[in-house]
Amino acid sequence: MKKSLFAFALLVWSVVATLGQEKHTASLLNETVLRLEQQWEDALTKSDVAALEKLYDETLVYTHSNGKVDTKTSYIAAIKTGAVKYESMKRDDIKVSLYGHTAVVTCHWAVHVMARGNKNDLDARYLHVYIEQPDGWKLVAHESTKVAP
Repeated sequence: MKKSLFAFALLVWSVVATLGQEKHTASLLNETVLRLEQQWEDALTKSDVAALEKLYDETLVYTHSNGKVDTKTSYIAAIKTGAVKYESMKRDDIKVSLYGHTAVVTCHWAVHVMARGNKNDLDARYLHVYIEQPDGWKLVAHESTKVAP
């Protein structure tokens, strides 16, 4: 009886410890993704193409709120040449959902950008998809949708 009770207590302890570890790991991953989101904002508003090169995966699909689609190469080229300049952005309602080696971020943002000589003030929501790669988390998809007036 004592052996059974001890075995049961050990089983309960291991389950609780595992759940606690999973929660801790999820919290750390959540913080990692939020740091990447801040790095992304900083890189855009500073036109830091070197930082964007590190954040974006080679397979990036960047869909703008007007439906235009860029690749990593075309989007970074637009930033580098000054064709697109993010003047400022304010983000809120940021939510991170983790699915194994994938993170999905949803967010509201107010962004002010100069695009090919035109000033655009945008109130929108975006969705980011990050994939954990051997060299770290990479942004593989961005999709922005204007908020209805």
